[in-house]
Amino acid sequence: MELSQVQTRLGRGHCIGVDPYYLTHKAEMVGYHPQVILAGRRINDGMGKYIAEQTVKQMIKTGSYIKGARVNILGLTFKENCADLRNSKVIDIINELQSYGVEVSVHDAQADADEAYEEYGVRLADWTQLPRADATILAVSHKEYLALEAEDIARQIIRGGCVIDVKGVLDQKALEAEGLKVWRL
Repeated sequence: MELSQVQTRLGRGHCIGVDPYYLTHKAEMVGYHPQVILAGRRINDGMGKYIAEQTVKQMIKTGSYIKGARVNILGLTFKENCADLRNSKVIDIINELQSYGVEVSVHDAQADADEAYEEYGVRLADWTQLPRADATILAVSHKEYLALEAEDIARQIIRGGCVIDVKGVLDQKALEAEGLKVWRL
């Protein structure tokens, strides 16, 4: 993999979530303390909370009251174009937003609704059931979300609301032309 192919995202999945601990364990067995690996793991472990905090900050900047505000989250699976929910860090975003009193609705174009409820207690909403929200977080870049036009996303958000684009894959200029504030990781 070339460095130019590296993208930001929530640290998740088996290789990101588990393998660093195995590598750390093996390194310590031979007397090496892998500080860089451990620091990276700490950063990834806190990414869900960080994204939630940034969402709240962006909402405050747009004039939203946080308690009772609505946020739609697009994507719950552990990576794009995959139905696997194991090791998803999106639940950390959900929990942190709820700790602020935010009402969170979640849509996932790939995940099984029963499995989402069983694994995380999250009820997935149909696209048509998503409320008009103060903010929308594109947490997982499923192909279905990438195919959306800016106006499709804007219809789900109050005028002047914000879009949190975790991977920076949405057309920022088109969203801003719809009257939305865009924040990228």
